[in-house]
Amino acid sequence: MAKIRDLKNEVNYLSYEIISDCNTYMSLHPEKRDKAVKLVEEAVELRNSLIKKINNPEEVSTKYFRKVRQELITEADKIFEKLRKLIK
Repeated sequence: MAKIRDLKNEVNYLSYEIISDCNTYMSLHPEKRDKAVKLVEEAVELRNSLIKKINNPEEVSTKYFRKVRQELITEADKIFEKLRKLIK
Protein backbone atom coordinates (compact mmCIF):
# COMPACT_ATOMS: atom_id res chain seq x y z
CA MET A 1 0.00 0.00 0.00
CA ALA A 2 1.28 3.44 -0.87
CA LYS A 3 1.93 5.85 1.91
CA ILE A 4 -0.99 7.99 3.00
CA ARG A 5 1.29 11.01 2.74
CA ASP A 6 1.87 10.22 -0.95
CA LEU A 7 -1.87 10.03 -1.56
CA LYS A 8 -2.36 13.41 0.13
CA ASN A 9 0.40 14.85 -2.04
CA GLU A 10 -1.35 13.51 -5.16
CA VAL A 11 -4.62 15.11 -4.08
CA ASN A 12 -2.93 18.44 -3.43
CA TYR A 13 -0.91 18.33 -6.65
CA LEU A 14 -3.89 17.61 -8.88
CA SER A 15 -6.07 20.18 -7.13
CA TYR A 16 -3.42 22.86 -7.48
CA GLU A 17 -2.96 22.00 -11.16
CA ILE A 18 -6.67 22.54 -11.76
CA ILE A 19 -6.56 25.84 -9.87
CA SER A 20 -3.45 26.94 -11.77
CA ASP A 21 -5.03 26.15 -15.15
CA CYS A 22 -8.18 28.04 -14.15
CA ASN A 23 -6.12 31.04 -13.04
CA THR A 24 -4.31 31.05 -16.36
CA TYR A 25 -7.63 30.91 -18.17
CA MET A 26 -9.02 33.76 -16.06
CA SER A 27 -6.02 35.95 -16.85
CA LEU A 28 -6.46 35.35 -20.58
CA HIS A 29 -10.27 35.61 -20.60
CA PRO A 30 -11.39 37.98 -17.84
CA GLU A 31 -14.90 38.15 -19.32
CA LYS A 32 -15.49 34.48 -18.39
CA ARG A 33 -14.04 34.80 -14.91
CA ASP A 34 -17.20 33.69 -13.07
CA LYS A 35 -17.31 30.30 -14.80
CA ALA A 36 -13.65 29.64 -14.06
CA VAL A 37 -14.11 30.64 -10.42
CA LYS A 38 -16.83 27.98 -10.11
CA LEU A 39 -14.35 25.38 -11.36
CA VAL A 40 -11.81 26.55 -8.78
CA GLU A 41 -14.46 26.18 -6.08
CA GLU A 42 -15.20 22.64 -7.30
CA ALA A 43 -11.50 21.78 -7.14
CA VAL A 44 -11.21 23.11 -3.60
CA GLU A 45 -14.30 21.18 -2.50
CA LEU A 46 -12.91 18.01 -4.09
CA ARG A 47 -9.57 18.49 -2.35
CA ASN A 48 -11.16 19.10 1.02
CA SER A 49 -13.50 16.13 0.79
CA LEU A 50 -10.74 13.75 -0.29
CA ILE A 51 -8.33 14.93 2.41
CA LYS A 52 -11.12 14.42 4.94
CA LYS A 53 -11.66 10.88 3.64
CA ILE A 54 -7.94 10.16 3.88
CA ASN A 55 -7.62 11.58 7.39
CA ASN A 56 -10.74 9.80 8.66
CA PRO A 57 -10.90 6.50 6.77
CA GLU A 58 -13.94 4.27 7.09
CA GLU A 59 -11.52 1.36 7.08
CA VAL A 60 -7.77 1.19 6.87
CA SER A 61 -7.25 -1.02 3.85
CA THR A 62 -5.59 -0.88 0.49
CA LYS A 63 -8.96 -1.24 -1.21
CA TYR A 64 -10.35 1.88 0.53
CA PHE A 65 -7.40 4.06 -0.44
CA ARG A 66 -7.51 2.77 -4.03
CA LYS A 67 -11.14 3.85 -4.13
CA VAL A 68 -10.16 7.31 -2.88
CA ARG A 69 -7.42 7.55 -5.53
CA GLN A 70 -9.88 6.48 -8.23
CA GLU A 71 -12.36 9.11 -7.05
CA LEU A 72 -9.60 11.72 -7.29
CA ILE A 73 -8.82 10.78 -10.86
CA THR A 74 -12.46 10.60 -11.93
CA GLU A 75 -13.55 13.87 -10.36
CA ALA A 76 -10.45 15.79 -11.44
CA ASP A 77 -11.01 14.55 -14.98
CA LYS A 78 -14.58 15.87 -14.87
CA ILE A 79 -13.34 19.30 -13.78
CA PHE A 80 -10.66 19.34 -16.49
CA GLU A 81 -13.33 18.38 -19.02
CA LYS A 82 -15.49 21.34 -17.91
CA LEU A 83 -12.49 23.63 -18.29
CA ARG A 84 -11.80 22.23 -21.75
CA LYS A 85 -15.39 22.95 -22.81
CA LEU A 86 -15.10 26.45 -21.39
CA ILE A 87 -11.97 27.07 -23.45
CA LYS A 88 -13.67 26.11 -26.72
